[in-house]
Amino acid sequence: MENKLKKILTTTVFAGTLLVANSAYADTTGVEGNNTTKEPATEQAGMTPDHFFYFFDKLGENMQLLFTTDPEKESDLLLQFANERLSEAEQMAGKDKDKYVNKLIDAYLTNLEKAQENVAEIVISEKIDQTVKEDLSTKLEDVTSVSDAVTEKLEEEKAVTLEEKRQEAYLVANVVKDLDPEKVKTLREQGFGFGEIVKVVALAQESGKTEDEIAAMLNEGKGYGEIAKELNVDPGQIMKKVIKKKEKYIDQMLEKAKEAGDETVFQNLLKAKENIKRKKIEFKIVKEYAELEEEIKKELLEIKKDLAAGKITQEEADRKIKELQEEAAEEFNELKEEAEDEAREEDDDLDDDQEDADDEAEELAEKQKEKAEKAREKREEAEERARGKAEKAQEKREEAEEKAREKAEKEREKREEAEERAREKAEKEREKREEAEEKAKEKAEKANKKEADDDDQEDDED
Repeated sequence: MENKLKKILTTTVFAGTLLVANSAYADTTGVEGNNTTKEPATEQAGMTPDHFFYFFDKLGENMQLLFTTDPEKESDLLLQFANERLSEAEQMAGKDKDKYVNKLIDAYLTNLEKAQENVAEIVISEKIDQTVKEDLSTKLEDVTSVSDAVTEKLEEEKAVTLEEKRQEAYLVANVVKDLDPEKVKTLREQGFGFGEIVKVVALAQESGKTEDEIAAMLNEGKGYGEIAKELNVDPGQIMKKVIKKKEKYIDQMLEKAKEAGDETVFQNLLKAKENIKRKKIEFKIVKEYAELEEEIKKELLEIKKDLAAGKITQEEADRKIKELQEEAAEEFNELKEEAEDEAREEDDDLDDDQEDADDEAEELAEKQKEKAEKAREKREEAEERARGKAEKAQEKREEAEEKAREKAEKEREKREEAEERAREKAEKEREKREEAEEKAKEKAEKANKKEADDDDQEDDED
């Protein structure tokens, strides 16, 4: 616990730059046990740097990016690659191959910075779907969590840089969406990246200065930490506000999930809330440690001045430094115990919250069951109505078909009657023709007979 806490505190406090006010405000999901940092990177590591053909993996990634022109897909790839570097770094840390860990963190930071710029561009775009924006922002936030196994292997300067960039990416993921587009445009035109923009805007809001005034101070060569000190701005308050806003958002989403009866989303949000609570403890402890370190620095400086002025001997200086070390160790242990006590209290609170969550889960499950039952009843009613409608339609079709058959039958009978009448008429006309022909034949025969008789009579007279 002590080594871990020291690592959290020292890599944070010694960073000495704006917005590096606690060690891990990166994740809103996945809290387990007493850990105050996120679970190790879940992206599956492929070939690791200690393998001869590792560079082929990197060439393959570069090739994927080369043929990816869609900003959303490119952001997704960069975040994926950043996660892979973390997974590889964890593997190398587990094998005590520290030289690879530092190189992998360099590669991770390169991908992280590119990804945060891409994601920020997407978030401020009015053409991108809101779901896509939220998904990428969440992924960016998630990838800012680095396990202790990795950070403990880093060189001090690298650890400081890592903390700066993690905090910067976290702010981009959570703050950019609320920035004034015109301010963003102006600062972008001045050459600021989105990570820098969120710091400039935050400093301006906290100090009452304009963004242009903060930008001018930066252009004078001043660092963010120097500007914060000059303007009497506590960088920790900036992160504190971001965390508070995040916590409020999670509470609102919890209520919505509860109302909707979505147990899965509810449980995920509950874990996110638990993680935020743990990070608030870190925030408090880090701040107290920073104050302790500042006091120690002042006292060491006084001892150094007194020694240089000849007010005390080297032996007295060594004794005072030793006493100061003992006091610092004692205060540090008290700070550690305070952190452990608060962590235990938080665990107890989390247990209570879990019990409440279990009750909520049962209630949600019951609501979901009722909802499903109502949906089933509605479905059955709809199916019954559909069946009734189909039956009526079938009856109508059958009635129509019956009527059509009856009509066809009547038309057939009419046709047959008409044909029969036509046949009868034709028969009568044929009979009349035959009678007429018979009469004409008889008449012709009579006429021929008469003509023959007349000829015979004439012959007799001659």
